[in-house]
Amino acid sequence: MKNLILYIAAKIEKLSFLLKIERKLFGKPDEKLSKYLKKRFGFSLEALMTTALMSGLFFGAVSFLFLIKRNLLLATVLSTLIFCVIFVLIKNSITSTYKYERNILASLAPLVFYEFSLNLEIGSVFEALQSISSSKYPIISRNFKEILFKISLGQKPEKQLLHYAFTQPSNDFKIALLTVLNINKKAIDIGKYFQEAENEYEKVNKEIEIRILLTIIISTFLPLLLTMIYVFWDYPWLIFTVPLTQLLFHIFSSKGYRTFVLERMITAGNELSELEECAEFLEVYGKFLGLGYSPERALTKTVGIVSEKTRKKLNIIIRRIYSDLVPLRIAWSDFITNFKHPFATISLKIVNKMIEKSSKDAGEKILKIAAKLREKAILERKRETLISTQQLKAKIITLASALLLGFVASLIPIVIYSSAFVFGKLSISSVNNLSIATPLLMAAVIMTYTNCKATVDKNVKLQVMLAVLAFLLAYSVNSFLQHLI
Repeated sequence: MKNLILYIAAKIEKLSFLLKIERKLFGKPDEKLSKYLKKRFGFSLEALMTTALMSGLFFGAVSFLFLIKRNLLLATVLSTLIFCVIFVLIKNSITSTYKYERNILASLAPLVFYEFSLNLEIGSVFEALQSISSSKYPIISRNFKEILFKISLGQKPEKQLLHYAFTQPSNDFKIALLTVLNINKKAIDIGKYFQEAENEYEKVNKEIEIRILLTIIISTFLPLLLTMIYVFWDYPWLIFTVPLTQLLFHIFSSKGYRTFVLERMITAGNELSELEECAEFLEVYGKFLGLGYSPERALTKTVGIVSEKTRKKLNIIIRRIYSDLVPLRIAWSDFITNFKHPFATISLKIVNKMIEKSSKDAGEKILKIAAKLREKAILERKRETLISTQQLKAKIITLASALLLGFVASLIPIVIYSSAFVFGKLSISSVNNLSIATPLLMAAVIMTYTNCKATVDKNVKLQVMLAVLAFLLAYSVNSFLQHLI
């Protein structure tokens, strides 16, 4: 399907009169996105919008002609909805590539900045590029390999990196690259960069928290509203579309906080204590190197001072060096595999390079890296508290929403019969309690699942089960009370 869209858009790109119509309808396009599409797929944003518009009009017209025999109002509403859905789906099927790449780059910006800046302290821009290209970062490592290829043809590394900074889609990643390019020109405080990034994170976090809250509120009332409309308009056979509409709503609403989710997923499953362990090790190890000890002797001295957990990891590298007679460089690489946190592994890789170049000069630099890790650990502790608070809020609101949906689902049949009695005959022969409750229960499940993903809650299954139990509890208790009355 995507290939068909790409083919049609490429053909429309050659039809200038259609592009002129699109510009009059939608105005000036996003230049950055249009350049990205032109470079990546060979057509502009105007061509893509025209393709989406024509496809939406086609399917909307077909659905209108099909439904007009049943009801003019229904045909108008549904054909308009189909037009909007087709238009958005086709547009997003291509632009999502741009957004995905932008989000990935923004999420990885702090990591790449950290590794790049540390590499610049011991080597050149070219060596830093080589390190990033071999680090297996999504998208970034591949792009850096392309930059290295251009450098091999005679281009300057700084010029290629500057060009890439302004052509890639993420503003956060651009700031990170421009900052590391200035490191050789003036002193750059890496801790200050991370603090500024953290302040921006908190600002974005507040905006996303509001979006999540609005999503929950809308997702609670949207299924109720649709169910009531279908029942009172005598179209009960459309109730099955309630969870489908709910699913589409969550797919589009989640795009607003997808960068936030990706950033959280980078460190998901990595213990924050590893940063503190690594910082503790580097602080002690750096001091011993500064006193003139050899790298191997400094390790044996460090073991007796660090915490028990760090000591266990150090014993492995010492055993490899003295029992297995493995070179320090290889033993150190094995030691790095004991750490999962990306900032810890990057730090240890750089320290290994520092020791290989000059162990005498490495002590002071290692102490600086340890200080940076301490700062990063403090910031992540603060971030962890924010995430936990947000997850708790989402859990409470989600469970309350599930209870409300269950309560209202049990009331809808009563409302239908009361309306039929007060306002006249209402056809409800094809509606029963199960046909009303089931789509609302599915809507509650979709709402819970999406909220868990938005807040990166690992207990998705547990939260879904609790939401289902809350829905069924409210539904059954209210139904029981109705029978007593």
